[in-house]
Formats: sequence, C-alpha cells, structure tokens
Amino acid sequence: MATRVIPDTRGFDLVVSYAEGGGVLYRDLLLGKYAREPLPLLPAGAKYLSTADVDQDSKLDLVYTTGEGVAWISGMEKTVAVAGLKGQAVVADLRNDGRHDIVSGAVALDLNADGKTDIVELKPTGWVEKLNITPALNRVLRVTLEGVKNVRTAPGAELELRVGGLYQKKVYDGFPIRFGVGKATQVEVVRITWPNGLIQNEMKQAVATPWRYKEAQRLSGSCPIVWTYNGEGFEYITDVLGVAPLGASAGDGTFFAADHDEYVAIASEQLKPNANGRLEVRMTEELSEAAYFDQVRLLAIDHPTGTSIYSNEKWKAPPFPEFRLFGISQPIHARKAVDHLGNDVTSLLAARDRSYPNAYRRNTAGVAERHMLTLDFGNVAQKNTAILVLQGWVDWADGSTFLAAAQGGNPLKAPSLQVKNKKGEWVTVIEDMGMPSGKPKAMVVDLTGKFLSASREVRIITNLCVYWDEIFLGENSARPEHRLTPLTPATATLQFRGFSPSVIHPERKQPEEFSYPNPEPTSLWNPTPGNYTRYGDVKSLVGGIDDQLVVMGSGDELSLEFDPASLPPLAAGWRRDYLLHVDGWAKDRDANTAYSQSVAPLPFHKMSGYPYKTEFEKAPGAEEQQKVNTRPALRLLRPLTR
Repeated sequence: MATRVIPDTRGFDLVVSYAEGGGVLYRDLLLGKYAREPLPLLPAGAKYLSTADVDQDSKLDLVYTTGEGVAWISGMEKTVAVAGLKGQAVVADLRNDGRHDIVSGAVALDLNADGKTDIVELKPTGWVEKLNITPALNRVLRVTLEGVKNVRTAPGAELELRVGGLYQKKVYDGFPIRFGVGKATQVEVVRITWPNGLIQNEMKQAVATPWRYKEAQRLSGSCPIVWTYNGEGFEYITDVLGVAPLGASAGDGTFFAADHDEYVAIASEQLKPNANGRLEVRMTEELSEAAYFDQVRLLAIDHPTGTSIYSNEKWKAPPFPEFRLFGISQPIHARKAVDHLGNDVTSLLAARDRSYPNAYRRNTAGVAERHMLTLDFGNVAQKNTAILVLQGWVDWADGSTFLAAAQGGNPLKAPSLQVKNKKGEWVTVIEDMGMPSGKPKAMVVDLTGKFLSASREVRIITNLCVYWDEIFLGENSARPEHRLTPLTPATATLQFRGFSPSVIHPERKQPEEFSYPNPEPTSLWNPTPGNYTRYGDVKSLVGGIDDQLVVMGSGDELSLEFDPASLPPLAAGWRRDYLLHVDGWAKDRDANTAYSQSVAPLPFHKMSGYPYKTEFEKAPGAEEQQKVNTRPALRLLRPLTR
C-alpha cells in the first residue's frame, strides 16, 4: 500500500505486509530509492491494507485485517483494534457527518450518485445487497480535480477540508471524491496539495455546488529574484542562479552540472544612489526552493556611449562559458526570419518588445514540439567574424519533466545552431549554443569561423519553451573598449520579507512579472525543511568566495548596499552600466531533484558533484557554517487541523 508517513512531502512511502516476518516500511527517498525499515506494528500475514486519516489528525493511518479481526495503526505509532469486525475493511463516512466509520466484509461507494454511501456485500450465494443507511438530511461536498502542470487526473493529490471544528483529509485517486459535512451549507476552506507540492486554498465553498478545481497557474520553483533601487523604488530586473540548478535531474540518470557564478546585466537607469548615497540591490527568494550565496559583488562597466556591452553569460552544459565582454555599436537585424511553419517572424525579432515567435505547440510543463527559427542576415560578416546577440527567456521545465521526456523517448535538448555549407545543406556547427538562464536576459553566441559558405543564414533548433524577443548580428567579436571596477558590499543584511505580488500569463507565453510593494506574509508552500542562516548582518559571508554561505529560503531577502565613492570619474562620451556577479546555487523541491526535501547537504566549490559522489565529502569550514545556520525553516502555512 502506498502511503505518506510524513505529511507535506513529495514522494509516497510503501508499506508491505509479508506472510512471514511481519510488516516493512519502505521510506521514499525519491529518485527511485527507498530505505527499508521494520514495521513491527504490522503483524505477519496482515491483509487488505488501506490508508485513511481515520483519527483526522492529517496523518495517514493504516487499516488492515488479520485472522483475529480488523485493526488500524495510527500514524505508524500505535495499534487500535476494531471490535466485532472480520474480513476486508473499508473506511467510509456512513452518516455524512464528517466522521469516519470502519466497515468490514463490504465495499462502500455511492452507487446512484445521490450523495449517500451505499454498502455492497457479496453473499455466499452470490447475491449482492445494497444498503443505503445514510440520513438524508446531512449534506455532501463533491470535489473533482483537474491537473495542469500535474497529471490531468491528479492521482496522489491530497484534499483537506475545514468546516466549523471539523477537519477531514483524503487522498485523491483520479475520481470525484465526497466529503460529508453534516448540516453545514458552506465549507470554510478546501486545501489541495497537488502531487508536485503546490498548495491551493479555495475559501468559503458552498456545499450545494459540485466543485471542479483546476490547478491554478502558479509558480513553485525557479530562482531568486534581483531588484535594484532606481531612484524611485525597487525595480524588478530578472532571476539569478538559473545557471546553477543544484541536483536537478538531466533525465538520463545524471544531474545537471551547476555553473556556480553568474553575471546579471543592470543598466545605468536601473541603479541609482539611495538616500545614503549607496547603490542598493536586493535579492528575494519567492519560490519553493533554497538558495546558497557565497559571494555577491557589483561590477561597474564604463564604456563609450555608442557601444552596448554584453557578457558571455548563458545557461549551457560544460564547458561553461568563460567570463568575457562583447560590444555592439551597429546591430544588424535579419532581413528575413521564418519559423518552422514558414511564418514570417522578421518583425517579431526586430525589437525588444516582448513579442515572440510562439507558434509551436507546447504544454504547461515546458515541453515543446521540435521547432526552429531561420534567420537570413544577407551579405554581412564577410571576414567570418561575427557574434549573435539573442534576447529572450525560457519557461523552465523541471527535473521531473526532463526525466519523463527522456523515458518517453523524446529527450529535451537545449538550442543548437546550424549554418549552410557550400552545397546549401544545413550543418550543425554548435550542438549546444546555450540559452537565457531564466527570465528575460541577453546572451551572445560567438560565430567567428562558424560560417561554412557565403551564406549568412542561421537556424536555431530546440524542443524547449524558449521565447526569443530580439536577435541581431554584430560583425566584431573583439573585446570592446571598457573599464571594469568591482565593488564589494558595504552592507549585507538577511531578513524576512514575504512574497511579491506576481502576474502569470494564462498560457505562459509571457515571462512572469513581479512587483516589490505590498508583499504577502504567506505563500503556497512551506520552506524546505532544514536550518538556514540566522537573520542579521551577513556581510562577512558574501564578501568573498570561501564556501561560507548565506543560506536563504522562501520569503527571505538579502539586502546589499554598495558604495560608489571609490568608482573612477566617467570620461566624456562614456556611460556606466553594471553587472551583478553572483556566486552560488539554487535547489528546487522537485521530486527528482537530489536532496530536494532538505536544505542539507550544503554545496561547495570543490565538491565532486551534487549529489556527492562519495559519502565522505564535506564542505570546508562546515563547523563555522553550522554556527550561523541556526534558523529552523519557517512554518508559513498553518495546518488545517488547528
């Protein structure tokens, strides 16, 4: 029997009854691994195992039958015998009063859909007898679930209900489910915990209405968010650490390698001195994940006004891109661009305006059909020196989606780039050209020496949900004229902030938008269990790369100030933009992410991989880290049992 010993976890534990040797609990460690534990409370030869929250405390209990009769194990901790029952037992609410009854030798179901529980008994003669014993006056709340990012029938979702002083919990098995509510006409709250862990609360639900709850389009995991003070308020920039997905499944039995440092572009207009004359950057953890920051610094980039500066930052498999800068003074847009259906998308790629070629089929999990863009730049880059600048964003597929796609024979692949050879044939010259690491960002692909003929057509192919906004070519791949000045934090403070209001496109064809004012104190999940860095001054932890981390969870904010007083004066005709250099990792709570249900083990720079390849690996300075990681995970969502 599948069950869930610890509520609010992703996996399902297994209880097995053996004819000899008694019961065994196989705890789900996720990633297809289980830990075997004896379950002495379950006697040898127990049959007809079933689960239900019999005592209505939110923990799933185990009902079973032996030769001596029927019993149940409360929360895997104590045995309760049920007097007078023999044979297979079922748990049902026979009076629709919201309280469980245990019936043996029968099956309980609503045969005629009148809301009453019917008892079906197989007689020795073969006859089936139906007994309807439910009082007609008590009411029933009918619920059907429809998954969106989860499987459509949502098997394994948990449904909780609170009405008056009564609490109920049931596991959804893909079919409509009923809750007896006595005389109540309205339920205070129906809480759905979808199989992926997302929690959805539906308030003040009328009992007379059959409810069909569709999974809300909400975020659960992505990356920490960067905000900057622009002179008037805090402006949403983008997300960070998308290049460092700690323990994320690659779908082929391995885990994605994490590129632990990232450079986030910040324009001069987006970062202005605050009232104290400091440049202020904030990073918030909005989603269901843990973030680990080792170093955060600000790089001021001074450069000629007529040149736009881009870094080599992008998400790609190893070898990771080295840090370098590119400059564009005369962008060259494609004279024609078409998608895989032959649609002319030239205008969609000519400006940064959030208009994307998006005619490809896709699902809500971030899986798309194989699609492509073909761009013709005409008679340019005759010396075969060029860079391709692409602005866009990615609707991330999680580790479970990568795994499912691989098992289904259609593995997800990052964008590749093709050009034409002298025969006019398309040839892949960059198997993994990279892609934007999350929300809208610019990336560069160095095409120097990549053209195989006089053609300056390029083709981009992927089956991920990548949305390209503006794409253009530059004919110079040399390092641009610039001056780079690093700033370390003058102050760094960790604190609780809450969760930013967000806007999510119903079809996920636009990136999520966040706003800084009026954060909510609670979220749709509880933070990952474990110990986080204590609140307060954390300047010493983010000042340098030393594996001494700021560990932050859902609702936390890292506030940093940088003193621009040491920056050199700007030369005439130059402007100053910035790069935020972040060194760290982010770990989501997907069921197929390594150690997704705990903050530990902590990452460090010389680890063999994540998960560690040997059990004896240990982060340097682990003892010092324990001295600051003293804050237990917050409990933002109160259980409905209270």
